[in-house]
Amino acid sequence: MAKRTQEQPAEETAAPEAQNAPVAEATHCILCEDGVMKRATIKSYNQTVGVVLFIVGLVFLFLGPLGLLGVIMVFIGLYFLAAKRDVWLCDKCDAIIERR
Repeated sequence: MAKRTQEQPAEETAAPEAQNAPVAEATHCILCEDGVMKRATIKSYNQTVGVVLFIVGLVFLFLGPLGLLGVIMVFIGLYFLAAKRDVWLCDKCDAIIERR
């Protein structure tokens, strides 16, 4: 049997490195066929609506009988402010396609 030397790397260590090759993060746009689609994270909802719901919810929270409605509105407003979604975004035509 032949001994392994330092010049002969083990085959077991070379194979996993090849499997961990980086995946391409961009592809061509299917709509304009000229742009490149890139990964992006955007807000799911209008931020103005989230702020308005949050502020109105805080006001309702301190108005006695509307307190329960205020709590619900505050949580919905916070959700609108925090919700994000992952999409593909074209750099030429600004097309947005959902990523799953």
